Amino acid sequence: MNEQNETLSRLRSLIGDYLETVAELEANRRPTDGLFGLKPGPSDDPCHDRFAERMDALLRDFAAQEPSSAQAAAVLRELYAAAPANRGAKSAYWMLMAVQGAGLPLIARLSPADAAELHAFFEKSYPRRERFPVQKQTLQLLKKQSKM
Repeated sequence: MNEQNETLSRLRSLIGDYLETVAELEANRRPTDGLFGLKPGPSDDPCHDRFAERMDALLRDFAAQEPSSAQAAAVLRELYAAAPANRGAKSAYWMLMAVQGAGLPLIARLSPADAAELHAFFEKSYPRRERFPVQKQTLQLLKKQSKM
């Protein structure tokens, strides 16, 4: 359970730091930033790519520790809850959706019961009209893992 707690703590910190950075970028935005593609705006900042790389590394390291189903489920739930909890965070919301792909390898570690529970949570949290390919793939893998 220790690596799960450490990973959850690091995941929360990573997301929190990212949201703080994006909020600062949005607060310091000038009205012309990103307008007509002349000047880069907050959505063009390299912090988004750094966040995605760090999330990928964190979840890859966690998967390499061969977590139990309960451990993987707790980390995935936290990952999946981040975007809906931050819908108003403009450019951060879309990146929170995109980084969910880094959690795909953890789905194979889930028990059928944990996969079914996460499938229900995910389906409720992401209405069909808001799903991108990574959300569709997540739902397919969760459904397959739960043997629905």
